[in-house]
Amino acid sequence: MTNVHPFPAGGKSAKPLRKKNRRPKSSDNAYGPALLLQDFDDMPVDVLDALIQAGSLYLAQPSLESTEDELASPCDQFLRTIHGMNALTKVANVLIYEAQRYPELTDQEAVDWLLQRTKATHKVMRKLDKMLPTDEFILSSNSFGPDFMAEYATNAAMLVVSYFAEDLLVYYDENFIRTKKDRRKVMMLDYRDAYREVIQDCQIHIGAHGFLMKELASAQRALNKVLKEL
Repeated sequence: MTNVHPFPAGGKSAKPLRKKNRRPKSSDNAYGPALLLQDFDDMPVDVLDALIQAGSLYLAQPSLESTEDELASPCDQFLRTIHGMNALTKVANVLIYEAQRYPELTDQEAVDWLLQRTKATHKVMRKLDKMLPTDEFILSSNSFGPDFMAEYATNAAMLVVSYFAEDLLVYYDENFIRTKKDRRKVMMLDYRDAYREVIQDCQIHIGAHGFLMKELASAQRALNKVLKEL
């Protein structure tokens, strides 16, 4: 699945998308200085940048170093989406840890919501992973079945993971942008819009898949009826 979403490829730093409200060159970057939170190992993490880099793992164009086998595999995009989900999970853990360190400054209901969204995302992704065609099925099949199964699972995975990313941005916005702890509002809006574009695209594809599956099911019932009458 080719995409043109403006996420940085190859782990590069995010570049500004909007021309307005740019920070002076003396800032850490065009958006403003980074806000660093501590992870479980007391290492500094720029959560906002990490949310963007997670998108680059599965939404940016594949790097030139990708092998022909990787590009030809119908499951490659799904596997890259798992990498994105794992990166987002690390971000969620940092945010949850920050809330545990400063419970008096955090809405506990919001933290519980974030924890549940993380668990729900992993649950759905495990189900989608199980429906991926195996290598044996791909090699033995002489139909487009494996490609369709992989395409459906991949679009569903990208939809679920992108919703997860948007949820994390909403949580970060509520607790760090609107409280003026992190003033990179423009940066947050740019990539929130990018994730929402992914969600919209995936919803269109999933809708098309749903229509096709209904048509196939209807045709299969008609075929079975005819075969019984032969």
